[in-house]
Amino acid sequence: MRNQQLVNELPGLLLTGARYFIAENIAQRIKEDKPINLHMGIFIAADILDGAILRKFNADTPIRRVADGVIDHISVARVATEIAKRYPESRPYIKILASRAIAVGGLNVVHLLKTGEVTKGQKNQKLTNLATAAFALTAVHGNEKATHIAGSVASAIAALTSLPHFNEIGEQHPEGIRKL
Repeated sequence: MRNQQLVNELPGLLLTGARYFIAENIAQRIKEDKPINLHMGIFIAADILDGAILRKFNADTPIRRVADGVIDHISVARVATEIAKRYPESRPYIKILASRAIAVGGLNVVHLLKTGEVTKGQKNQKLTNLATAAFALTAVHGNEKATHIAGSVASAIAALTSLPHFNEIGEQHPEGIRKL
């Protein structure tokens, strides 16, 4: 039974996990001072499409959804590390975005442990992810003023979109997913 469950989970986990390699490529490009625009677009498209593809084939699972969040955070952390090394003016904003990720992740883990349900950030997480990507694209151009503006905007969006994660912790949902 467990082997069959693993076989059923594997395609979704592999599809979602492959996104990390895109993030690693982005980090390497930052290190080498190469453009990342196209690669960031590919990462965002892959992030959106993996879940959509799996839902279409009724293959999206709670384990895959948890893996999706973990891959997102690890990928962002990897890229942010390289940005912070090359562009020191980005560091305060990266710290704010990292703090948001840790807080939201912690709230989602508390909910998961209390209910067994995963959380889908939906529009809140998408907005934060897009703001973070826009900040990253701005920061790698080395324009300090633009980095401060984009960092401030991304930080504000991240703070505002974290608020719904405090709602409904520990409450069961009819669909078995806490959607924010």
